[in-house]
Amino acid sequence: IEAVLPSLGLPYFTHEVRNNSGATIPKGTPVYVTGFSTKTTVAKSLGNTLAHFPVIGLATTSITNGSDGVVIVSGVFSDVNTSSYTAGNILYVATAGGLTTTQPTTGSGAVGVVLKANATTGVILVLGSKGNGTWGAVKAGL
Repeated sequence: IEAVLPSLGLPYFTHEVRNNSGATIPKGTPVYVTGFSTKTTVAKSLGNTLAHFPVIGLATTSITNGSDGVVIVSGVFSDVNTSSYTAGNILYVATAGGLTTTQPTTGSGAVGVVLKANATTGVILVLGSKGNGTWGAVKAGL
């Protein structure tokens, strides 16, 4: 999908969601599905909580509680702060939420790869769920 979307002029695949988590979900935060109301409902994923997987994508902007937003499910996520990373770093869900380069021992598989490290024009290649759909495959980033 990462090879096909850009050739069609679409650098990413998105999904509209609703935040019903009780807190704001910051831009670039990995989210998981909590249910469905008028849209798929999501909350911030925590890397050490198995119930918060699989991650469906990264929030494209901050999504306040009770509001609709968009997550990048797969593809190129531009203009995100990646200044604490290096190009080529593999990103996982951090134990307290957000992203980290250290894979938590009790959770997250790879959710992205840093393509450009920069505070305002950073780029992440968001990796959609792959593999056979089992928890082991998702956790391993397959």
